[in-house]
Amino acid sequence: MNKRTHTPLAKDATCIFLVVTFVCTGAAAARSEQSFTGRWRIDTASLKGRVPPTAFTLTDGHFKRDDNKTVKADGQFHRVSGSGYVDEQSISVENDHVIKEIDRVRAQLAYTVEYVVSSDGNTLTWHVASFTSPSGQPVTGETVMRRIGPSTKGAHLITGKWERVSVTADSKNDWIMKLDGNRFSWRTDVGTGYNATIGGKSVKIDGDNSGARAQITRPRPDTIVETDLSAKGRRDAVLTMQLMPDKNTIRASAVTLKRKTSTTFYVRRINE
Repeated sequence: MNKRTHTPLAKDATCIFLVVTFVCTGAAAARSEQSFTGRWRIDTASLKGRVPPTAFTLTDGHFKRDDNKTVKADGQFHRVSGSGYVDEQSISVENDHVIKEIDRVRAQLAYTVEYVVSSDGNTLTWHVASFTSPSGQPVTGETVMRRIGPSTKGAHLITGKWERVSVTADSKNDWIMKLDGNRFSWRTDVGTGYNATIGGKSVKIDGDNSGARAQITRPRPDTIVETDLSAKGRRDAVLTMQLMPDKNTIRASAVTLKRKTSTTFYVRRINE
């Protein structure tokens, strides 16, 4: 999962595109560029799409999420691999309803997660803090999920399958975009993001500790596409941003290629 957005999107999913160079001239082009430039906030209530449920298992002192490596839930750090975002993980069972996770990468704190199961056992809330931004400032988020199917007898209450209900994003995750000719930048308040040439080579994504890169195209005046590549050059995700006629709304579509998820959502202009 791409943790840039832990909204997962999204940004718990970010993005990719086809390399298409678009040359535009005249007053219409200038208006379009000004319309993309500004501060934008994800409307998390608009999130829709094909996102598989999340499966947790916590039995006999061992924790597992989806197809990630099983980790001993003893409060100690254990080596994990495969994501590029985390290489050590600690899982602590606070009680029957609360689990705490600490993630590190290259010996540095990367993320903290608190999982809280409701008293009736049917709602799971994740409280996430990311410490990977260039500025070092924490960025927080919250995801609420509902249980699918019955709980597992004899296992911790988190065990089972859960579907997403809602997401709350930190304002530090706002998109600060600038389009100037064939130059496009996407950043957040804490420095995560990139500066790219439309139709040019991929560029490093600052604040993405897996080494991911972004490649930008503009197939139409109202559409910008970001293609995310892994450190090894594998196409991981594609984000398509289409400016709506009101110039204050962007319809975004995010696709992850490995997990085969797709999400659509709206991003609203913030007038400061």
